Amino acid sequence: MQKRNNISILASFATIKSLSDEQKYQSPYQILSEFIRHIILTDALYAFTAVEMKCLLNEHFDFAVPEAVIKSSLKHMAGISLADSVYNVAVSEIGTDSLFEQKKHEADEYNSNILLQLIEYVKARTGEEEPNESVLTQELIGFLIEDQDTQSHRYTDFISEFVIKNEHNPDIQKGLDKIREGSVLYIGISQNISEVGRLTKPLTLYLGTEVLFSLAGFNGEVFKQLANDFYDQVRLANLKAEKSVTLHYFSDVKKEMDEFFSTAEEIADGRRYDWKEKQAMKAITTGCHTSADVAVKQSDFYHLLQFGYGITQDPHTDYYDETQFSSNLESYDYIDEEDKKKKREMGLKFVSHINKLRNGKRYSYDIESEFLFVTNTRATLAISKEQSEAIKLEEKLDNVCNFAVSLDRITSLLWYKLGSGLTKTSIPASISTVLQARVVLSTSIAKHADKAFSEIKKQYEEGTITKDQVAARIITLRNKPKLPEDLQGDDIDEIMDFSPDYLSRLEEQHKGTQKKLEERERLIEKITADANEKLLAKDEIIAHQEDTLKNKDNENAQLRNELDEYRRKDEERAAKRKRRKDICLFTRSIIWKLFIVIAVACAVIYFQDKFPIDIPNVIVLVMDLLTAGGLAWRICRKDFQKFFPKENK
Repeated sequence: MQKRNNISILASFATIKSLSDEQKYQSPYQILSEFIRHIILTDALYAFTAVEMKCLLNEHFDFAVPEAVIKSSLKHMAGISLADSVYNVAVSEIGTDSLFEQKKHEADEYNSNILLQLIEYVKARTGEEEPNESVLTQELIGFLIEDQDTQSHRYTDFISEFVIKNEHNPDIQKGLDKIREGSVLYIGISQNISEVGRLTKPLTLYLGTEVLFSLAGFNGEVFKQLANDFYDQVRLANLKAEKSVTLHYFSDVKKEMDEFFSTAEEIADGRRYDWKEKQAMKAITTGCHTSADVAVKQSDFYHLLQFGYGITQDPHTDYYDETQFSSNLESYDYIDEEDKKKKREMGLKFVSHINKLRNGKRYSYDIESEFLFVTNTRATLAISKEQSEAIKLEEKLDNVCNFAVSLDRITSLLWYKLGSGLTKTSIPASISTVLQARVVLSTSIAKHADKAFSEIKKQYEEGTITKDQVAARIITLRNKPKLPEDLQGDDIDEIMDFSPDYLSRLEEQHKGTQKKLEERERLIEKITADANEKLLAKDEIIAHQEDTLKNKDNENAQLRNELDEYRRKDEERAAKRKRRKDICLFTRSIIWKLFIVIAVACAVIYFQDKFPIDIPNVIVLVMDLLTAGGLAWRICRKDFQKFFPKENK
């Protein structure tokens, strides 16, 4: 029997994609039947059971397909008959599918070529004369194929570097994308997704902190794009069937997010500095001057979740009620390091909550499981897989679905289930090999940076490096791009270099730069001092000129005062002369008027003595005198006002 090899595994997924692009195949079962036909002819099978074929598919192509899917694929296959649970083969009716063989051959050749190029790249990067081809290929499989993980991660970073460096090489990218797209189509086959177009039963998804933060854009543009791809599938599902997918988050997730915002408030208020430079923390604290600013962002975040995405807090609160004991999966018998233990405990809690929501019911496929926890936390995904495998063995079940799935997996499942698997519909961004490489490397950079920070701290505490060296190395590490969108192939080698030699070299450059900065500062100080000295001299000249002007102003003021005094006295003398003149003129005018009055009076008296007194005439005379007196007064007053205008005011 021909066993699988690593190249064949990669080729099998590329072949699925190639076959799905052909109009010949209308269902995933028809595609799987071609792989079964190949095994029958290759291994010369005349009879087999569904269980045996399941094992053969795994041996040849690394397919983990449920028996139910195999039975559906064999149901209408020519040359196959079923009797007593055994499938009998009529060899004469089993013909070779030339299209399948052609696509498989092309995939084998491509993958052999790509592996040779990858080996050469790893040689150049590591200096190894001959990299471990088996480990390298297995890690390439884990990198390209959805939901595949490997124990070793010796070459994963180099694989990601290779992908990014060849981002603009269509020959390489097209083949790698075909493998990843094929792996997503394989998920649909392995999950027995036959009826497509809409969800046939409601599905409630509980989202982890990192998924919620990605939806809000806290983890950068790439993770936001991946989260939005997921939400687009949810929205499409709910358009096709109302309330098909409901989105919640556990109270423990809310507590975790609230603690994150509390830390951000401490940072904004300057009460905390010892925090890891996580992108989400940077995004939240940027632009926040006080804890009140953070509180506003927190409020906006929850408003966005509820009203922008329809995501609300879990309404269930009875996870630890006595009625739930039989569905509880939690235990804390771990001897891990404290941080890992905490992550495992929290992951197991979420897995247990999902099991309780399902009331302990077993489901074979993720998309039909009613409740799932969506997270990218490795510890939680690993625990979910452990629990599923344990239940499958303990209860002797053919297949048990997950309790927790990655964001990429649920996006792919919904995309396939909603009818996009065997069509030309645009695929989710998460399937892009280049995007996958950027995500992997950004995660790796963060881990390397954390490890380097810890090592620098240790060296400083031991006294092996100075404070200046610490500063230089920290600056170097902080300048490393950590967001997926910031990673470019041109400088990827330097970005991924965390070696002591690299840090020392950058440290020397930093010292040189620091020296130049110090010289520049000294030059600036000298120029500033010279300028200040010149300004001081100018200030003294200006001050002297101001004093001179001030003295001149005083002299001028004194002269003006003296001149004003002279003018005042001159005006007083002129006023006195004018007054004397006015008095003389007034006296003269009064005298001649009095003379006239006296003359008139004398004339009256004369005539009285000469003539007898007549009372009426006397009265008339008196009236005339009064009139004459009034006239004289008016005349005098007019002259007085004329000659003495100021005294009449």
